[in-house]
Amino acid sequence: MATKPLFFVTDRSDSHVDRFDALFAGLSERYQRVTVTVGADGGLEATVASQRVRSGEELREALEQRDAVVVSGALDSVSQILAGGDFVHVGISFATDLMVTAAGSEDALRQLAHCVVGLDLVVIDNYATENALISLGVGPERIVRIPWGPSGSDVLTTLTREDFGLPVEGPIVLYPRSLEPLYEPEVFVAALKSVATAHPGLCAVFIESGSMLGEVKHLIHEAGLAKSVNFQPLHTPEKFGSLLRLADVVVVTPRTDGTSVTVMEAMAAGVPVVSSLTSGSAEWVMDGVTGWTFPTGDVTALANALHRVLSSSDEHRALITGHARTLVAARAGWRHSSEKLSRALAPLLLIEYSDGEPPPEC
Repeated sequence: MATKPLFFVTDRSDSHVDRFDALFAGLSERYQRVTVTVGADGGLEATVASQRVRSGEELREALEQRDAVVVSGALDSVSQILAGGDFVHVGISFATDLMVTAAGSEDALRQLAHCVVGLDLVVIDNYATENALISLGVGPERIVRIPWGPSGSDVLTTLTREDFGLPVEGPIVLYPRSLEPLYEPEVFVAALKSVATAHPGLCAVFIESGSMLGEVKHLIHEAGLAKSVNFQPLHTPEKFGSLLRLADVVVVTPRTDGTSVTVMEAMAAGVPVVSSLTSGSAEWVMDGVTGWTFPTGDVTALANALHRVLSSSDEHRALITGHARTLVAARAGWRHSSEKLSRALAPLLLIEYSDGEPPPEC
């Protein structure tokens, strides 16, 4: 166990954060997750070891008093608030901070560059983000690249199509991302019309989540696709895993992305993946080798990619998905990534591992 306290400061609450939380709890008996909330007026609130703070300055001061290692993320929100604090500071990039925010304006780029060069360690999940950090002046020795891959759980449920209210026959095309502008679900809806016509009985499955839900439902209605679409509620990770394994194709259409855990899970499960060609996805989904790709935002190319995978023989799909499984097994996976991160944090936390001793599992 660590001899220094560890704080994980974040403004997010999702499965990624939960996995980091579980890992960090195993590294220090004096660990605390600090959730930062920002009100409509821009005011900040958080609690550090029972001390309530209401500004970025108060948050930095509270952490400085505790001689702690502070892990923060995302870089463009929490890490920037804490930049310059007198503590060991580790930042976690959630990809969009460097792929979207930094590119948004000159000021944003300068502010993020100032933040990251002051970090003792930066945790990222793909080569593109690593290259971005190096270009901003972060030394490679201060970067830990860990794909946020699948957990590798052997627990499989036996849920069927009927359990999800899905058609017994016909291909299932799963769109697993939240319906948010960054993921461009409208591109999938636009491509779906020709695909559904060419493949009768196709069922496109959406997750009923995100700020564009109403807009997407309107687009589906306007395109006359209601009979070809099924909306699923948010499921537990285990139930979602079952849904994913029932899919014939998983489609993601983001305009930018890091290493998508959902894509990794699909590849590990042997489910064909169609992905927009972003700098993050290009590391994993290679057209005709480990999946099918299309240029970002290109509706016609997406429709063609879906036609290709749905028209492929079972043998061809098995060849592609077999390559995908091999890649993910060799290069991704949370168990390997969490061990790598634990060892990178050990000297900062003053943890000593004996030769061959594995770090604690999350």
